[in-house]
Amino acid sequence: MKFLFSPIVFLCLFWLALSGHYTTLLLVLGAACCIWIQLVSRRMDIIDHEGYPIHLVPWRIVLYWIWLIKEIIVSTWVVIRMILSPRMNISPKVKRISAQEMNEMEKTIYANSITLTPGTLTLEVENDELEIHTLRSDMLESLERGDMAKRIRVMDTKP
Repeated sequence: MKFLFSPIVFLCLFWLALSGHYTTLLLVLGAACCIWIQLVSRRMDIIDHEGYPIHLVPWRIVLYWIWLIKEIIVSTWVVIRMILSPRMNISPKVKRISAQEMNEMEKTIYANSITLTPGTLTLEVENDELEIHTLRSDMLESLERGDMAKRIRVMDTKP
């Protein structure tokens, strides 16, 4: 049911933001158009339910972004220190890590979050595994422990 009403609310808010007209007639016609678009889209079965992440908990997303920004800052500092170090202490490593028990959207968030973090890169997502490249082998430790994966799974309310 929320797949029916939440897109209507989103479309109405988007239409209001773009139109800038708030007369009664235009508000009613705009809402009617948004409802009609949603009903026709649903009838044509062109709504990708997996691509519409309404089941994510908004406050958990905010907490995840705060944590991810902290991780990006810490990783950036580590990479800067590695680059500026006279010995250039790097030991690149490529390893596959498990992404079992994750749906497609969670795997996408996981792979993108790894790539956003300096010093790590997701090379490939295949079935239930992600191929990860890191500048140092110790950067794989938290990924192998599953710290990031646990935080991503907590955002999702779907079983």
